[in-house]
Amino acid sequence: MADTAAPSGQEQSFAEAHRAVLADHSLQFRFEDVARPDPPPPQNWAWLEAIAPYLQAIFWIGVAALTALGLYMIVREIIARLPARAKIKAAEQAAPVVEFRPTQARARALLEEADRLAREGRYAEAARVLLHRSIEDMQRNFPIRIAPSMTSREIAALDRLSATARAVFSKIALAVELSLFGGRDLDASQYQECRALYESFAFGSGR
Repeated sequence: MADTAAPSGQEQSFAEAHRAVLADHSLQFRFEDVARPDPPPPQNWAWLEAIAPYLQAIFWIGVAALTALGLYMIVREIIARLPARAKIKAAEQAAPVVEFRPTQARARALLEEADRLAREGRYAEAARVLLHRSIEDMQRNFPIRIAPSMTSREIAALDRLSATARAVFSKIALAVELSLFGGRDLDASQYQECRALYESFAFGSGR
């Protein structure tokens, strides 16, 4: 009969540790009784099915709008390139610019206002009155935007004014610029030059 070997000290220690673990009720070795979380409820996509027809209609409306816009741009470009349209545009560009001139009553009233300031020695203000009142008259008679702060170069570049008007008012604007930003006031001779320019323009032979 074979002798049964006595358990070693290491095997006894392992067995005792295993029994101690099994005896610890704070540890759980069976998981079949553990409560499992409920599965999430199924998503309700009924609202998406309800608006699906409207989404389809919006999509096709957008496609139609983009198509119409593209056709409009193509047709407009074709019309712009037609010979008749090109001739009309060339004629509009070649049309002579209407000469702006104030009425005699307006011009006399403006000169009297400027002369009154000049008699008080306020020559720069008198020149500004000639310029700014004339700009107001231009805006009243023509669909153009002329700011009182425009420089002489900007006024000279206005294509809606005739060459004579641009020359007169750009020179008056230059004198006003020198008085405002040049650090020196206008004298009587400089004002008289501005006055003569305006007077020749308002009462010139080209009237």
